[in-house]
Amino acid sequence: MSVLSGIKPRKTTFDVKDVPIFWNDGDPVLTRFFDALSVHFPDGERFFIDSVRNYQDKVTDPTLRQDIRDFIRQEGQHGIVHDTYNDVMAAQGINVDKIIKNMKVVLGITQKRLPKKFQLALTAAFEHFTATLGEAMMTGDADMFRNSDPVMRALFMWHGVEEVEHKAVAFDVYEKAAGGGYFTRASALIAGTVMVHVFVAPVFWHMLKRDGMNKRPMILLRGLNRLYGPRGMMTKMIPAYLHWFKPGFHPWDSGIPENVAIWLAEYEKHQDPMEASRVVFEAADEERKVESGAVAA
Repeated sequence: MSVLSGIKPRKTTFDVKDVPIFWNDGDPVLTRFFDALSVHFPDGERFFIDSVRNYQDKVTDPTLRQDIRDFIRQEGQHGIVHDTYNDVMAAQGINVDKIIKNMKVVLGITQKRLPKKFQLALTAAFEHFTATLGEAMMTGDADMFRNSDPVMRALFMWHGVEEVEHKAVAFDVYEKAAGGGYFTRASALIAGTVMVHVFVAPVFWHMLKRDGMNKRPMILLRGLNRLYGPRGMMTKMIPAYLHWFKPGFHPWDSGIPENVAIWLAEYEKHQDPMEASRVVFEAADEERKVESGAVAA
């Protein structure tokens, strides 16, 4: 059950047609990393929806049943928005159709061959990853989108907030309707992590090669360091990622990051994800100034 005041599906649109090709701080690596994730989201979200629906009729708790309905609506909207951005990437010369075709094949095999319980455990594990990423997007020191195009920043932050908002739904269905179990849960995150890299790494490289970055090793190294270096964006996520393996783990153990709460409150005022994202970054900048002043003093 959500500790928020209910999961709230939001029908949002983003004008992505004029987004610059290297929209994330002008950095090809930072941009294409998130692009490589984005291209997989629509079909990934559909897999998540199917996995939860497999157990929907076994859920008796009315609050969780409502959460499932809202989870499905949120994930469906995520797919619609990222499909729109996939069209932009296709126009850039990215082989979106082939990427999606390959993913559909793998997901089809997964749904045919793996037990439904493990599919649900995979979904819960992927939701842990996306919620961890969403929480990292919203922390003041993550800098994932600090100097990015405002439209893409707003798109990913909206998606990230909703991943936090529904982060326990698949987990709770797994525990309450599918029987739960630590070994299956732990092995699902390991398998899911492997799957993410199998899916994303070659697509990431395809995009960078299409941009000619395979001939610019220093740009690649600098960007990869910003992602995976000692103080990299993804490196900072490791402790939260590993919480999954605690025997008594629950997704709501991490609560609601302050900036997620700020985004939600701001969005409620005007239903504008662009403005909500701007306010979050202003709050983060103020926090940073305070911390810098405290250090200087």
